[in-house]
Amino acid sequence: MSKKKPPAVSRTGKILARIQWITGWMHENQNWVYIAIIGFCLSVTILYKLSQGYGAQ
Repeated sequence: MSKKKPPAVSRTGKILARIQWITGWMHENQNWVYIAIIGFCLSVTILYKLSQGYGAQ
C-alpha cells in the first residue's frame, strides 16, 4: 500500500492561518490588548519627555 502525503500547506496558507489565529486571540483578549497598547504609548511618551528634560536629542 502506498501512503499518501497530506497536502502541503503553502507559505501563504500558513500566513493566513496565523493571521486568523492572531485575530481570534485579539478578539478574545480585546481589553488586555488595549491596555497593552495604551501602556506602550504612555511609556514611549514618558521616555521621550524624560530624554528632553535631560537635554538628549
